[in-house]
Amino acid sequence: MKRRFLFLAILSFLLLATPFVMAQKEWVTISESKWQASFNDIFFVDMLNGWIVGANATILNTTDGGKTWQQQPRQPLPFQTEFKKVRFITPKLGWVVGENGTVLKTTDGGQEWVKLPTNTRVALLGVSFVDENHGWACGDGGFVMHTDNGGASWQSQDVGTNNTIEGIHFMSPQVGWAAGGGGTLLHTKDGGNDWDFQTSATVNTLDAISMLDDSTGWAVGAGGAVVATLDGMNWQVQQSNVPNSNGMPEPIWDVHFFDMNIGIAAAEFGVILRTMDGGTTWTSLDYRPVACRLQGVHMINAKEAWVVGDKATILHTTDGGETWDVISNANELRAVHFKNDKLGWAVGLAGCVIHTNDGGNTWFPQNSGDVFELFGVGFVDENRGYIVGSNAALLETLDGGKNWKSVSDPGDEGHGRAARIQFGGDMSWKSAMACYAMSFGTSKNAWAVGETGKVMHTTDGGDTWKGVDIDTGFAGFNNLFGVHFIDANVGWIVGFAGTIAQTNDGGMTWKITSGFAELQDVYAIDPQNAWVAGNQGTIMVTTDGGNTWIDQTVPTQDNINAILFTSEKEGWAVGDNGTILYTSDGGVTWLKYHSPTTNNLRDIVKSPNGTLWIIGDSTTILRY
Repeated sequence: MKRRFLFLAILSFLLLATPFVMAQKEWVTISESKWQASFNDIFFVDMLNGWIVGANATILNTTDGGKTWQQQPRQPLPFQTEFKKVRFITPKLGWVVGENGTVLKTTDGGQEWVKLPTNTRVALLGVSFVDENHGWACGDGGFVMHTDNGGASWQSQDVGTNNTIEGIHFMSPQVGWAAGGGGTLLHTKDGGNDWDFQTSATVNTLDAISMLDDSTGWAVGAGGAVVATLDGMNWQVQQSNVPNSNGMPEPIWDVHFFDMNIGIAAAEFGVILRTMDGGTTWTSLDYRPVACRLQGVHMINAKEAWVVGDKATILHTTDGGETWDVISNANELRAVHFKNDKLGWAVGLAGCVIHTNDGGNTWFPQNSGDVFELFGVGFVDENRGYIVGSNAALLETLDGGKNWKSVSDPGDEGHGRAARIQFGGDMSWKSAMACYAMSFGTSKNAWAVGETGKVMHTTDGGDTWKGVDIDTGFAGFNNLFGVHFIDANVGWIVGFAGTIAQTNDGGMTWKITSGFAELQDVYAIDPQNAWVAGNQGTIMVTTDGGNTWIDQTVPTQDNINAILFTSEKEGWAVGDNGTILYTSDGGVTWLKYHSPTTNNLRDIVKSPNGTLWIIGDSTTILRY
């Protein structure tokens, strides 16, 4: 009886414990952006009450000075219009404008928003209200409209140009300015019945205008343009001194001044400009807290300011712009690498690099020094690592990512001036192409593949990189998206048009096949067994070293972006819309696994201790 009782007790415990154990084996969200939209504008009506607007009908509100931000309205809006500008005249009364002639109004601080009739489908890019009745909105094709009843009805105004009016700012019901395409600057003294052209001293499009009073103001725009007026009539060019990240001056998207001297401007590629002398001298912040487009800026006082931009970016400073806190940023992660159980790196678009030194519990940004797309990352040891990306990017760190520097020369255009990157003969032009993936077969042997058949290889841990011509035929010019080497000799490359290239001799010779589906990733567990994954739910397997490939049945049509096998039988694949697939029989049967996200998933890896990691859009990081 005692034995039977003990057996039943143990059985009961196991039955109770099993669901608990199984419940623990789920994908856990470590990181994911709270918001999934690009932000276009930010406005504070006082020190506590502020609003942010952006894509996907996004409206955010703070009532505590930015400590917390909440989505508005209470019920989601029944449309996905992109909002461009927001203005409030009291903590309760405000307006939002956007695409398709959209104007929204709130009288309760944004708890409820009412869509106003405008009788236009023009994309509205700017709005200005001076009181509860008098307001103006502007947009494409020289469009300006006016209301004298708070937006209940609108009348268009003839401004005398077809240039897009990007920004508008009124100081009173009579006096206002507008700015736009081709350096257009317009001024009215009668509420917009008549508009006069003013000389802006630039032909660059002016994307924003900010007037401090009836005579003092600034306008900013394309090509790093900044113009200023001290009398409301005559405008002079100011030297913005913006960087040239892509070979030309960064466009400036917004500007705001606290007083006659102190102002901040927001620009492309994460550039933030500051002036302490009314714009006589503009300087750009050396360190960019993010590298994406910054579209809106608002100064609370001389020390505190907010900036918003693409990829759900919210930045905040309390020291006049010397340093910025990243309140929100939805990084589009593309690749992840763990050198050991503690040290990991993930890279993505807009020069994003994030790092963990505690096994993935916390991640913090590193400054890549690059503002473009980063697609692959790998490390030789705990300190020495490499990143590849667009614009021929090859970045190197010798101190674990504290400092990254470029090994390549993006301005080289394939002329071979990057001493450590050698593409000889007819392949020299490929050195200027992008790389889309990287794989370390050993600590010294690494491969990177990319645009128009670009393949490069290092055998000395990154000291030198050599171009490899895998095929002089059609496959040699296909974009290559995935690479996996299991040692110094055996590796696989996949890409456009179903390209699959395999080598057993370290790249001396290649066996190449092609199909139809675009392939994004490849994973091999030995020279005979490998899987490839790609668009429209494609997964194929070979068990004979690539001589034959067999389609596997997959329960999704979503693009599969990455694949990983932990053994000959157990494997994972991830893709668009949060897709996670699992197999325990080598892919004979693939099943959908519960996913905690709907964001596109881009890469999956295993750290040495067996922990699995998935990364993707909107700073998504999952752990299993």
